[in-house]
Amino acid sequence: MSDFTSNFWSVYVAALTLIGIFACLILLWVTARKKVASSADNTTGHVWDEDLREMNNPMPRWWMWLFVLTIVFSLGYLAAYPGLGSYAGQLGWSTQGEYTLEVAKATRELEPLYARFTAMKPEDAAGQPEAMAIGERLFMNNCAQCHGSDARGSKGFPNLADGDWLHGWGEAAIVAMINQGKVNQMPAQADKLTEAQIHLLTAYVWGLSNKADAVK
Repeated sequence: MSDFTSNFWSVYVAALTLIGIFACLILLWVTARKKVASSADNTTGHVWDEDLREMNNPMPRWWMWLFVLTIVFSLGYLAAYPGLGSYAGQLGWSTQGEYTLEVAKATRELEPLYARFTAMKPEDAAGQPEAMAIGERLFMNNCAQCHGSDARGSKGFPNLADGDWLHGWGEAAIVAMINQGKVNQMPAQADKLTEAQIHLLTAYVWGLSNKADAVK
């Protein structure tokens, strides 16, 4: 609901949700109170298609209580989790918070693996198959959308697999480009990637170019 500047829509969604839930409860209560007098053959008297008769068999009581429990659960869920307009819920859960926790957990688990390569220079890490495999995954997740899965670029996006570098060559230039990006051309990645991830991504980009061989 953060896309709406007015509080009206938040209240509207919350009210509509609660009205729908309580309408179900009222409908259940009204139908439970309605008594249909049955005839001797236990039918309601309704006849369709000349000979189809409706039997007077009300829903079992366990089904009714299951319906009630569903309504109670929905109210408890909406109190604990976001679902009523802009109301955040008592537990404060959010998809953004969940994502942040998952990223933090993954970072902690990967730190020992990253530590093996962060002490190396990018040109040295580029010679390590495991470092290049990690760098490739980072590239696919963050760079391939523009530069292509093969890093050969597309219209408006440079080829990273050749020996031509438009914005300077070397570790510092690659790191600066990844961190800061370029206005109207490339988004900065400093707020998305850790230093270790940027280091491995730098090593991967270094290894893509035939200049990596020329430096060694």
